[in-house]
Amino acid sequence: MKHPWLPLTSALLCLALTAAFAFAADNQPPTRLIIDAKEQGTVISPLLFGCNLEVTRRGIWRGLGAEMVANRKFAALTNGLPKRWYSIPDASGAVIDNKVVFVGKGSVRVGGDKPGVLGQQQETLAFQKGTRYTFRWWLKSEADQSVWMRIADDKDTLTIVKVEKALKPGDWQLWTGEFIAPGAAENARLEIGNKTAGVCWVGAASVQPTDNFHGMRRDVIELLKQIKPGALRFPGGCYAEEYRWQDGLLPVDQRPPLVMADSGILWSDTDDCDTQELGIDEFIALCRELGCDAALTMRLSGTQADDGAAWVEYCNGSPETKWGKVRAERGHRDPYGVKTWFMGNELYLCKMQNPLDCARTTKAFAEVMKKVDPSVRLVGCTDTAAWNKPLFEEAGALLSYASVHDYDGNGRDVREVSKAPMTRLWPKLQQSHAELPMPAILDEWSTEWGKPGTVSMGLYAAGVLNLLCREAKALGIEQAYFFQPVNEGGLKVRPLTAELDTAGKVFVAFKCHQGKRLLKLPELPADADLDVCASTSDDGRQVNLTIVNPSTTDDRTLDLKVTNLPQPFGASVSFLIAKDVTQHTFSDFSCRPDGPSATLVAKEVTPQHATFLEREERPPVDEGGRLELKMPRSSVAVLKLTSGKDDRKPLQK
Repeated sequence: MKHPWLPLTSALLCLALTAAFAFAADNQPPTRLIIDAKEQGTVISPLLFGCNLEVTRRGIWRGLGAEMVANRKFAALTNGLPKRWYSIPDASGAVIDNKVVFVGKGSVRVGGDKPGVLGQQQETLAFQKGTRYTFRWWLKSEADQSVWMRIADDKDTLTIVKVEKALKPGDWQLWTGEFIAPGAAENARLEIGNKTAGVCWVGAASVQPTDNFHGMRRDVIELLKQIKPGALRFPGGCYAEEYRWQDGLLPVDQRPPLVMADSGILWSDTDDCDTQELGIDEFIALCRELGCDAALTMRLSGTQADDGAAWVEYCNGSPETKWGKVRAERGHRDPYGVKTWFMGNELYLCKMQNPLDCARTTKAFAEVMKKVDPSVRLVGCTDTAAWNKPLFEEAGALLSYASVHDYDGNGRDVREVSKAPMTRLWPKLQQSHAELPMPAILDEWSTEWGKPGTVSMGLYAAGVLNLLCREAKALGIEQAYFFQPVNEGGLKVRPLTAELDTAGKVFVAFKCHQGKRLLKLPELPADADLDVCASTSDDGRQVNLTIVNPSTTDDRTLDLKVTNLPQPFGASVSFLIAKDVTQHTFSDFSCRPDGPSATLVAKEVTPQHATFLEREERPPVDEGGRLELKMPRSSVAVLKLTSGKDDRKPLQK
C-alpha cells in the first residue's frame, strides 16, 4: 500500500519560525510563539537517537578499542616484516614465517645465530603515570630460551617496564603480566627479543589498560553514556559485508585477522586489515552498559542463509537450541533479544549490484531468520525504484522496514547544510513515505562519514534531531542512526584523552526529549529562521525546547509564552554557539599516509570552525509566563522551563 504525500501541516510548519530579529536591525519584530503545555502528542522514542558503531577507520582502533599495539597479529606486511614493526639489529633478526602459524597466515620469527629484537614505536603506545596495564604475548620456541620485553619512552630515557620470561620448547605459550607506569609517555616504543642466540616465534601481541571493559576504553564508554544513543547498529555499514560473526566467538587473540588488498575507506588506518577485536558478546555487553537497544546488520554477500539463521539463534534462541546452547555455555544463558536486523548494507554499491540477486538472497535469509524467531523485524536494503521493485515483490512480506541513508555536506556551503534538514531531508523522507510500501528507518545520516565534527555538522545534527522528534510519527519512522559517533563527529578520541565533538554535544543537549511527550506548536510559515521542537515531562511540570538558529550572519530573538505550565516556573538555557563560521565551505579532509599514527587533517578547517562555545543563562520569566531569548547566529539552545522554580522577573524593555 502506498502512503499519500504528506501535506505541509502544522507538524512541518512548526519547525520553521519566521520574523527574524536581525543582529543589526533592532527594529525588526522577534519571532512570537505560544505553547500550550497541555497540547501533548506522542512519546518521543529514544530509538530516534540511535548511532552506528562501524568497525572501520578510527571507530574501534584508536577509538573505542583499548588495544594499544598496532598490527598486533602481523597481518599487514611490507618487505618481509609486519607493518609498524621494526627489527633490531638488522633485517635478519626478525622476519615473517608463513610456516609457523598462530593466527592468520603466519608469525614473526625472532633471532637465529644471534639474538633478535622485534619492536614498534607509534602514537597509540601512550601511558599515564600510575595507571595499570596488561600485556600479552603468544610465543613459541624449539628449545629452552630466555626472552625479554621492554617498553620505554620515545627518547629512551624512561623505562616503563622491563620483564623476562623463560620459554620452554613446545606449542604456543601465553606470556601475560601487569605493570604500573612509573611516568607518562607518548609515542613510546615496545620491544621483545631473546637474550641469546636461538629462534622464537611471536604469534600475537597486546597491551591494554587493565581496567578495560571487554577490550574497550572506559573513558570513551562514559562519553557514549553522555550521548545516550537509544540503539547501536553493529558492525556497520560497509564493514558488515566483511564481518564473520562466528570468528567473534573465538578468544580475541585467536580471531583470524581480516585482510583486504585495498580496503579503500574501510581499514586504511589499519593497513587494510582488521584484527576483529569486537565480537557479538562484547557488543551486547556494551549495549547493556549503555542501556540501549542492539541492532545488527546481517552479511548477505559471501555467506549462506543458514549463517543468518544461526546468528539469530545465537542471539535470541533458548539455551535448548543449538546456538542458544553455545551462547549459554559462554556465560550468557538469557537470550540477547535482538529485534532489529538489517538485511545487508548498501549492496547496490559493490557486493550485489543485480537487483534480482539481492531480492532472492534477501528472501532466502529472511525466511530462515524469521523461522528461528518470528518476532525479529527485518530491514530491507532499499535504493532506487528499479532496485526496490524486485526486492518488495520477492521479500516484501517478510520485511518490516526499508533502509534510507542520507548524507548532506560533502563540499557544500555551511549556510546550505545548516538548513538542509528542512530543505532537503524533510522532502526526501516525505517522498520515501509516499513511495515505499513499508515504514523507513533512517539508518545512516550525517553531513558525511569519515570526518571529524565541524559546526556545520553540529548545526545539521540539531536540525535532524528536531525534525525526527517532530515528524517521526507522521512519517512512520521508528528508528534513526547517526553515522557515527566515535571519531566521526560524536567523540574525539586521542591516545590518552577523549572528549565530545560537535555532533556529540548536540546529542547530549537533545537527550532531554527522549521519552518525553511532544508538544504541539502552532502553524507557522515554512520559510522560518528558527527551528524549534518542544516536549514535556509526564507530570507536565517541565517543558523542554530545542532551538536552532542556522543563520551564519544574524542573531534572532524568540518571544515565547507558555500556557498551562503550573506557575511559578523558572527558565534556564544552555547554548552551543559556533566560534567561527566566516569560512562557509570546509569539507576537505584527508589522512596523512602513516597508517595507525595518522592524524585526520582538515585541509581547510581551522580549530575555530570545529568548535562550539558553551554558555548558560537564566532568562527572566514574567507573571504571564512570557520570556525573550536571543539566539546568536549559528547556535543551538536547550531551554528548560521548570514549574516550581520562582525565578520570575519582569522582562527588561
